[in-house]
Amino acid sequence: MSMKKYNRQFPKILRIEPASSCNFKCVHCPTGLNLNESLGIMSTDTFNQIFEQIKHHKFDVIVLYHGGEPILNKQFFEMAKKLKPITKKLRTTTNGSLLDDKIIEKFLDLEFDEIDISLDGSSPEENNLIRIGSDYNEITKKVIKMINLRNERNLTVPKITIANAQIPEDMNTENIAPVPKHLTETFKQVIDDVKFSPFYTIQWPGMPEKVDMIEKPKGNFCDHIVNTISIRWNGDVVPCCYDLINMMVMGNMLQDNIEQIWNNEKYIKFRKDIDEFNPPDLCKNCFVLQGFKRARTNSFKILK
Repeated sequence: MSMKKYNRQFPKILRIEPASSCNFKCVHCPTGLNLNESLGIMSTDTFNQIFEQIKHHKFDVIVLYHGGEPILNKQFFEMAKKLKPITKKLRTTTNGSLLDDKIIEKFLDLEFDEIDISLDGSSPEENNLIRIGSDYNEITKKVIKMINLRNERNLTVPKITIANAQIPEDMNTENIAPVPKHLTETFKQVIDDVKFSPFYTIQWPGMPEKVDMIEKPKGNFCDHIVNTISIRWNGDVVPCCYDLINMMVMGNMLQDNIEQIWNNEKYIKFRKDIDEFNPPDLCKNCFVLQGFKRARTNSFKILK
């Protein structure tokens, strides 16, 4: 069978990691557990080299985030300004700790499209236990302030989503996570301006415990290696947003052209292996292939 069938058009979704470093020590994250050796802040020079390769493209979405806390990068908003004209939608994810008045103003001035705020657990106390370094009350006050200021300016963006990872009672839970009552209560005054995205914790690649796939899943398809390209802080290209620790580096943009990397031998083999259900270790636990989100067992033990 010809390998050309695994060539793909250059994707319309781009992820860029401003910072893999983080100011939190979350119990459900390889970075928080000191399992991530690829930590750093993207330099201006690295970003400029990346931008020169992508500036002629028009993306549907650019996510200025991969892992870590992106606002730790002092050039975050300069990056955002350069990227906004080449995408229909600009998104990021933040732990919310750095949302002071100055940062909020920058998000509003730029008319940043979407921001996901991470607040985990089934209570404020559990959020602070899971997300070591987080202060639920302080962060939610900052988020509400940003929403109110946005509305005072008659802006429709940024859209705010509260991403809420929960560690379930049963570590093999496959059901859809509910929106915790404490979140709807906290944001009741701005409830029409907030979207909630609850989910059960998954087992990140690189975590100590893993569950191997037993049988071929029904879908056996990965959208990430077809429609998204992810660039880490040092220019490394990895297959997806779940590879926080460089388990599978497809190439580096400081050494090779991004369009050549997208259809190089590594990517071609990766797509072929997924198609033939021969997933690498990076993918064996992945809920994208599995069809559901597994609970992360080590996090389950920590909280229970």
